[in-house]
Amino acid sequence: MASSITSKIWSYGSPVLVVVALGALATVELEIPEIQIDRPVLETRDRYFGVEAVNADVAWVVGKDGKIARTEDAGKSWTQQEVGAISSLMDVAAWSADEAVIVGNDAVVLRTEDGGDSWELIKDIPVASEGPGKLFRAKIDSTGRVWSVSELNTIIYSDDRGKTWIRATDNEEDVAWNDIGFAGKQPCVVGEFGRIRCSVDHGETWEDRPIENQQSLMGVAFADEQHGVAVGLEGTIFATADGGLTWARAEMGKLNRHLFDVAWTGDEWLIVGDKGVLLRGNLDASNWSEARVSTQDYAWHTAVSPAGDGAYIGGLNLGYWQDGDWTQFGRRRG
Repeated sequence: MASSITSKIWSYGSPVLVVVALGALATVELEIPEIQIDRPVLETRDRYFGVEAVNADVAWVVGKDGKIARTEDAGKSWTQQEVGAISSLMDVAAWSADEAVIVGNDAVVLRTEDGGDSWELIKDIPVASEGPGKLFRAKIDSTGRVWSVSELNTIIYSDDRGKTWIRATDNEEDVAWNDIGFAGKQPCVVGEFGRIRCSVDHGETWEDRPIENQQSLMGVAFADEQHGVAVGLEGTIFATADGGLTWARAEMGKLNRHLFDVAWTGDEWLIVGDKGVLLRGNLDASNWSEARVSTQDYAWHTAVSPAGDGAYIGGLNLGYWQDGDWTQFGRRRG
């Protein structure tokens, strides 16, 4: 038996050679091919707080954890624009396909002159002395001035495409402004506790507008120098037909939906909010229809930007709505 085992060992070669061979194998470095998995630009974990359509083809979207994405083919493809580690971004406003400004948490302001290939971080933003300095919206008026709003009665603007900023309010009141809209070049801000404040001298002075409402207002927009709509929590809708001087509640019936943004398409009002709600209204806000962006969509949406024959809509997801048809971009949430 022993001789047969020995013969088998020698049949495979010298024991010394076997040991040497095993030692050589132990020193071999295995080359594991590197597999790169490209992450999608639009991910299910994203939150899209602001969207700006330059036209039907070109649009920017910004959101959670410094997300910036841009499309140049009506949403068929998106390119992520990197700015490094930065706070969540709340809104974007554009003068053209090349020039835009972004605002966000921690008084972050970014500007680009090359379509977002590079972004410049602007410092010395005149926000309130206390608080996180969260800038909620970026809006451009008819003169090209860009505005933003924040907590503690903060209203700021820039006349040089976002390079430098001026504070339009001196006192720090305990009120947060959530949005700003323009009757021509005259601004109106809306905010906490149903407050509306407007200026008739392009932001030099501000006056409260009496309104019977305690629900916080989240969005405001104007169709022209006279007609405007403000929206807020618990289905609140107010309208003006005199450039923001007076506001009246729009009759909608009982609507248990928070409303976050409003825009005028040129033909009708579009309002978006909680649980996929989408409201459509006529110019004087006397007639409204209630639906959702899609019968399958129950996501919250905080931004609507008209483009072409429809609108880009952002929030928990991102898509393009056109006359009842909803095209969602990126991966769907289950």
